[in-house]
Amino acid sequence: MFKPIKIRPIKFKPISFGSQWSSKRTLGKIDREILYQKAKGHCEGCGKKIDYADMQVGHKKAYSKGGATTHANSSCLCYTCNKHQGTGSLETLKKKLAGTYGKRTKKSSRKKASKQKTQNSFGLNFSNPLGV
Repeated sequence: MFKPIKIRPIKFKPISFGSQWSSKRTLGKIDREILYQKAKGHCEGCGKKIDYADMQVGHKKAYSKGGATTHANSSCLCYTCNKHQGTGSLETLKKKLAGTYGKRTKKSSRKKASKQKTQNSFGLNFSNPLGV
C-alpha cells in the first residue's frame, strides 16, 4: 500500500523595501536617471563630473548593514569612489577622501600634569612620588 504524503503550506516572505526580507539591491533605469539628475551629473563622493554611463549607484548606509535601496539611501558615485566606499557609509568615504578617516580629533585641551624629576647626589634622576 501507499503511504500518505504530508503536504506543508508554502511560506512566502513579505517584500517591503528596507526590511531584512527585501531582495531589491539595485535601482531601476528611471530611478538611476532621477538620481543622476539630483546629483547634477557629479560624483557625490569626490565631486568629479561623470557621464551617465559611468555612474554607479552606492548606498549611503550599506545594504549589508541594513540600508534600504531607496532614493533617500542612494548616492551617485564614480567607479573609484564606489570601490573605495566598500561596505562603509558615504560619510566614511568622504572622510577617507579628505584624509581624516581613522585619525583622532582633539577632544580637550587639558594638559597632563608632568612628574617632577629630582636628582640625587649621584646624578641619577628619580621621579618625586609626593610631588614636592
